[in-house]
Amino acid sequence: MIVSLGRPVKVNNFLTTLNITLIANRNLKKTEPRAGKAIKKISTASSNKAAIDAYEKEMEYV
Repeated sequence: MIVSLGRPVKVNNFLTTLNITLIANRNLKKTEPRAGKAIKKISTASSNKAAIDAYEKEMEYV
């Protein structure tokens, strides 16, 4: 699975909304692989926690 921050224009539009300084497209491309790894790690941990919580909730009624 490839995780991406999105197109540079979308990222900069998001940053503009948050009133944060824009990032050059070249720099976005350099940080994209590292950010993708972090996003994947966090999403995996979140999914695992949700699965455990759902299992525990299911077992309460058994």
